[in-house]
Amino acid sequence: MKKTMSVLTAAAALSGTLSGFGAAPFPNQTQAATLSEDTNQSADELVKDLYNTAYKGEMPKQAQGLVINKSTKGDVHAALGEPERPIAGDNRFELYRWNMGQPGYGFSYHQDMTISEIRYFGTGVERQQNVGGVTPEVLRNELGRANRVLTVPFTDEIDYVYDTGQYELHFVMGTDQTADHVNLKAK
Repeated sequence: MKKTMSVLTAAAALSGTLSGFGAAPFPNQTQAATLSEDTNQSADELVKDLYNTAYKGEMPKQAQGLVINKSTKGDVHAALGEPERPIAGDNRFELYRWNMGQPGYGFSYHQDMTISEIRYFGTGVERQQNVGGVTPEVLRNELGRANRVLTVPFTDEIDYVYDTGQYELHFVMGTDQTADHVNLKAK
C-alpha cells in the first residue's frame, strides 16, 4: 500500500492533479525532506570549513592561501584578478562577485596594503546550499555557542562572533535568520 501511495503521490506531483480531478498539486514530501537535508549538510560542511580555515587567517576555496596581516593587495589580485568593484568612497572593500557557482569575496586592507579583513558572500546560485543555509541553529550544532552576539548598527542584523585563535569569525545573520555574509578579521 505504501508503494502504491508513493506512485500516486509522484504521479499527482508530476501531473499537478490528484486522481485527474484538477486538484491543486501538493509537494512531494520526500523531495522536500531530501532538499532540506542536503541544504543542512552543505551548510554544516561550509561552517566547519570556514571555522577551520579561520584559524590560519584564511577563508576557504578561491581565497585559501590569502592570509590576514600577511598577504598583500597584490597577492589578492594575482590570485583572483582585478576586483569587480574596487575600493571607492565609503566602500572599504574590494569586491569579487560570485559567478558560475563560485563564491564572492570582499577584501579590506591596512595602510601597508596587507589584508585586514576578508568577507565571504557565498554563491549566488543555489544560495540555500551555501551561506544562505547557515542559521543560528546550524552554528550552535556545529560550533557551539558564539563567544559574543552583537547587533549590527542600522541594519537589524545579528553578528555571531567565534574566536579562532588570533582571529574572529563573524557570521552576520539577516532579518530572515540566515547568514548574509561571513567576516574574518584579526583580534
